[in-house]
Amino acid sequence: MYIFAFLLIYKFIKGTFEYEKVSRLELIIIPLYSAIMMLLSLKKTQSMTALGITSILLMVGVAIGFLQASKTQVKDTKKIDAHQRPIIEVKRNWPYLVGWLVSFAIGISVEVFYGAHINAEEVSNELVSEILRDLSVVAFFRGSNAWFVWVLNVATSFTYGTCLMIRYPKIREAIRRRR
Repeated sequence: MYIFAFLLIYKFIKGTFEYEKVSRLELIIIPLYSAIMMLLSLKKTQSMTALGITSILLMVGVAIGFLQASKTQVKDTKKIDAHQRPIIEVKRNWPYLVGWLVSFAIGISVEVFYGAHINAEEVSNELVSEILRDLSVVAFFRGSNAWFVWVLNVATSFTYGTCLMIRYPKIREAIRRRR
């Protein structure tokens, strides 16, 4: 298990510093899906405490999203895909990784706030599962998250994607719908 965890962490960190093709999945579908899941899970959790925490998490998540987008490097490959869209690549860099770690730590903190007793093994298992969700679309859509994880994911992913699309109009072209 430790070797698998180490390899996943290595792949995730290494991928943060490599150029990857920008996709509609990452910038539109995941934030939209997360918003739907957030609303559905918040519907079940209707306490004033949860609403207060949600408000705080949304604000913190927006700040994290700005941080994650702050040093993202964008490269136009000067190629086009089969749908005549430019192929754009992004390299997320350190701020993205730091933001991801802060989001993870906040998620663990909220679990503890709600009474979870978490030991080092549970934290490492949660870390592996979060990295799997980030690396694999199948794991992301099959995984189940608590409402506060969805709230953070909505705020960070939506803000990150919006910042990139505003700052780099070519990204909007790269993810536009096929005509």
